[in-house]
Amino acid sequence: MVRGIFRMLTVLMVSAVCFQSIALASEAQLMAEINALKSKVTEIDQLKLRIVELEKKLEMQSCSITTQNTTVAEIKEQLIQYKPGGGITVPSCGIEITAGATFLLQGTPNANNAGDSEASRLDAAWSADIFIQKRFDDWGWAFMHLEPGQGNGAENELSLYSNVNRDQNDTGANVPVTELWYEHYLFDKQLVITAGKMDPANYIDQNQFAHDETTQFIGRIFRQNPAIEWPDDNSLGGRILFAPKTLNSVVLEGIYFDADNSWEQVFDKPFVGAQFTLKTDELFGLNGEEWDGNYRLYWWMNCLDHSKLVASGEPATDNTKNYNTGFGFSCDQLITETVGIFARFGWQKPEYLLASINPNAAQCETSWSGGMQMTGKYWKRPDDVAAFGIGQVFPSKQYKDAGVTDTGGAAEGHLELYYKCQLFKWLAITPDFQWIWNPHGVNHGYLGDPDTIFVYGVRGQLDF
Repeated sequence: MVRGIFRMLTVLMVSAVCFQSIALASEAQLMAEINALKSKVTEIDQLKLRIVELEKKLEMQSCSITTQNTTVAEIKEQLIQYKPGGGITVPSCGIEITAGATFLLQGTPNANNAGDSEASRLDAAWSADIFIQKRFDDWGWAFMHLEPGQGNGAENELSLYSNVNRDQNDTGANVPVTELWYEHYLFDKQLVITAGKMDPANYIDQNQFAHDETTQFIGRIFRQNPAIEWPDDNSLGGRILFAPKTLNSVVLEGIYFDADNSWEQVFDKPFVGAQFTLKTDELFGLNGEEWDGNYRLYWWMNCLDHSKLVASGEPATDNTKNYNTGFGFSCDQLITETVGIFARFGWQKPEYLLASINPNAAQCETSWSGGMQMTGKYWKRPDDVAAFGIGQVFPSKQYKDAGVTDTGGAAEGHLELYYKCQLFKWLAITPDFQWIWNPHGVNHGYLGDPDTIFVYGVRGQLDF
């Protein structure tokens, strides 16, 4: 009996030891498996970090190799139109270089200012736009514009209030820096500050359908209002823009430029302006692709010294401490997704001219223009554009009374037609026709000179 009980206790003790050993072995295996899984998780986390690092390197390398992501026309559109809360679409990972070249062949059978007495002229010109830009996250934009060129087209052969080749840029093939500035965004891109060497025409009197001489109208009257006395070329300046998201149909901006472009005493003789823009598609909650509309009202003042025009025979005034000022209106409106219309009007003081220039220089008091453009969607060429524009330039009565002898003081009229044929994504060919009546204010009833000028041309635009 005692022996049986002892044997049973022995068996139980051995079983307990075995179970404890098994339990210890199972716990060790579990810990080993847990540690192995932890090691794999750590390796996976390290692989994820490595993948992210390699993706960033690939993105940077891709941006440094790919030098063009936007076209010249797209960059110019960004410059002239700012949407509330918008900004820029330049890649954030590196420097982007975009370039385009414009070639123009332009002729006229009636060159009223041909230096060699030839009534018929056929001239050529070329220009290039090279943009170097860098975006700093979503708060900054650095921008450089290089613009070499040669030739003037038909410009030098014609005497007009508003000439026929806005792309004229004869630099002798030298490469000038046309623009160089920095733009900063504040308060979720509702406030924009820009400063540097800038083009003031990019900040007032813009127009979606008549603001790019490389892809739209070539004539100057349809590029910007002749009744604005701009600073002397692109100059040192600044712009501040306010586009509140709570009122996303309104954009307010002001500009300040060195009017004589001397880069000396830059606050003495400024060119200043202000513009109010109303965006009708945002105001009425319309589809922007079909009803995008911009209505701009602006004011400007040129503070350079101006002399007062006096009638012929009256004594000249010695007072040159006069400012010139004016106002204008510019609008562009889509009426379908393929058809858009535009209009401009401008006025400036009629009695002042720059004291430093020839008093016989043309003085435009008012100017108006308008027109329409249509894309080729209906004839299955959606990238093509057909457009026409018409306008007039009115010299002031004071200018006529000042005794200028080479003009009759009539209103100079302009009509321009073009068709942009997009042959390839990178190449467009544009036949262009311009008709000018009463050139430089001359008509049949005055001096007996021909009263119309025809300018024909073809433009090639290459993006690369």
